[in-house]
Amino acid sequence: MASTADAVPTKSSARKKVRTRIEYRRFNVFHRWMHFLVFVSFTVLVFTGMPLKYKDTEWARWSMDLFGGVTAAGVYHRIAALVTVFYWSAEMVLMIAMVLRSRGKAIKAPSSLMFNKKDLHDIVGMFAWFFGWGPKPQFDRYTYWEKFDYLSLVAGTVIIGVTGFMMWFPIKTTQILPGEFLNVALVIHSNEALLAMGVIFIFVHFFSAHLKPESFPLDKVIFTGSLPVERYKEERPLEYARRVRDGTLDQVLVEKRITWKTYAADVIWWIITAIAGFGALLMTAFIIWAVVT
Repeated sequence: MASTADAVPTKSSARKKVRTRIEYRRFNVFHRWMHFLVFVSFTVLVFTGMPLKYKDTEWARWSMDLFGGVTAAGVYHRIAALVTVFYWSAEMVLMIAMVLRSRGKAIKAPSSLMFNKKDLHDIVGMFAWFFGWGPKPQFDRYTYWEKFDYLSLVAGTVIIGVTGFMMWFPIKTTQILPGEFLNVALVIHSNEALLAMGVIFIFVHFFSAHLKPESFPLDKVIFTGSLPVERYKEERPLEYARRVRDGTLDQVLVEKRITWKTYAADVIWWIITAIAGFGALLMTAFIIWAVVT
């Protein structure tokens, strides 16, 4: 919602109008930085790990050369793994603190990331809406696909992390478990990574963050922290209505100035989308190539 703010003095003492709009603050600085760490570490893990799964292909050797060889790629992979452990631990500490502070009520709250009966109704309702058999479901703070994204990341990180550390420290592992478990860890680690890559780059997350008409070219709220209040009212009507009813809406409304930086950022979002799309297509093509050949 664009409006005109009070004129402000410039260096030349002239006064000019500054465009502003009211936005809904959805994510705080902590969550935005956590997402940034996920984005960077996951990308590094995929492009240094997937070539090992398809090591007999030409594209895998070419990809490893870009990182300076297998040894260098291994170093980058381990650094990204430690970053993953950090953000996962930070998120879990925050989630546990929220649950304890609310005495368990946060788990079943409307803004919870845990699945509930409404999510099942929303899934059925969305498929009905796709085929024109009913209205589009109304969503609360988190949709069912966002919950799937988050919880699959939480569970998948545990699986990949445990198996990854088993292979990182094979001697320690075999002091506790039979050596065959290293082979099991390799299979699980490799296939879970492929599944995670498919979910992020090809299916759920890439579509919801980039390709949805209301998001295209990029749903940038996780980077900026807020989005126009009219759009949020349309996308999350249940949370919006609850805040209006509880009188807490003003707590999450912020005024954003529209400057040349805003338009420059829009160009950057398009570039990010193009790079992400190219990476998704490239990795998909490489995997299909490996399977076919």
